[in-house]
Amino acid sequence: MSGLLPVLLAALISPQAAPHPSAATPYEAPAVRPFEPPPGFGEEPAQGDGGGVASRPPLEAPVSVDAYVRSYETSPADAEVAYEQGVASAELRADQSAGPLDGYWRAIDGEGEVLFDLVLSDAGGVVEGGWRGRRGAGAAVVDSGELRLDGLGSLRLQRSGQGWRGVLRAGGAERRVTLSRPG
Repeated sequence: MSGLLPVLLAALISPQAAPHPSAATPYEAPAVRPFEPPPGFGEEPAQGDGGGVASRPPLEAPVSVDAYVRSYETSPADAEVAYEQGVASAELRADQSAGPLDGYWRAIDGEGEVLFDLVLSDAGGVVEGGWRGRRGAGAAVVDSGELRLDGLGSLRLQRSGQGWRGVLRAGGAERRVTLSRPG
């Protein structure tokens, strides 16, 4: 235990890569709430001619594949359909509120070499996130059209088709870079 104490003290005293918690922005609920079913969701009876059997009787003997005439499973219940529609609707609303830089990006230089990957959150206000590559990892913030990459450099962004492009200034050198969605 005595060997662990100096290591813990060194970890507490050494500078941290993350900002001090007092400088962090307090949590705010997202502008678009995820789908949350209301009380009693799915308990109302089906309307129309939905009074059919929702389940099949148990099998009493093996069934060959050739014996199937229709679907292998029963149709989803009304509550399952409504829930799936609610989730899809919440996802669409979240996508509509996202800014153009929101998501996962890959930075590639002019020779096609992958420099780093970048994840940004663009909810219409401050654009921030993080980067990770062979040279390490760090925070990323967009300020006045410039992407600042802690520990790496900065990149002045310009819209280019479905992605972004610019010149990466790192360590006194400049390099043309394209940000595009991987895959």
